[in-house]
Amino acid sequence: MDLIHEPQQSRSHDTQERLLSALVSLLEETFFEQITIRDLAERAGVSSGAIYRRFKDKDALLPVLYQRLNRDMVDWSESCWEGFDPGSAQSVTEHLRHLVNEHVRFYRQHVAVLRTVYLYMRLRGELSLEDVDAQRRQMYEALLSPVLSALAAEGKAAPDAAQLKVLILVLISSINEYVLFGHLKPVRTLRLQDEDFVNELTHVLGRYLGVS
Repeated sequence: MDLIHEPQQSRSHDTQERLLSALVSLLEETFFEQITIRDLAERAGVSSGAIYRRFKDKDALLPVLYQRLNRDMVDWSESCWEGFDPGSAQSVTEHLRHLVNEHVRFYRQHVAVLRTVYLYMRLRGELSLEDVDAQRRQMYEALLSPVLSALAAEGKAAPDAAQLKVLILVLISSINEYVLFGHLKPVRTLRLQDEDFVNELTHVLGRYLGVS
């Protein structure tokens, strides 16, 4: 259940969506701290007063943006394995490569919002959504299910709960660093390409799971 109250009137909802889309557009050009209410109003084609009637300040937009990002992430996770044919790619390695590649693709598509949310929560605390932690756990249980099935098919031991948590942590932390902060050192210095990153992270995760 979401904590954020959704606008009931169609016009109000449309205005909110325009504001969020304008914010995403601006975040693709600059950092959140450098965006003003005037910038947002001009990009959305509304008055500054229209923004203040809905949000007390610029920061109040972030929980709503996070809520929309969370919905996009849920939709992505539910379609992550579509088009992947386990009959033609049954190995654990190919399952892991697909999972890593899909994460990179999603992060690339939402890099500006993900970076903004990540930095905000690191510096100022959680942008809370009710039950988001439980939802994330369920999401990754579903995302990892095909990998675990592939492990079983190869006669490999299933990882325990702690190993799965570390696997997810390594996956997410690595992609955060590579995609969200690729313009900074050390990633900038390394000059990795996506294909190399996906292949090598797949190898690391595979070795962790005992796959040669």
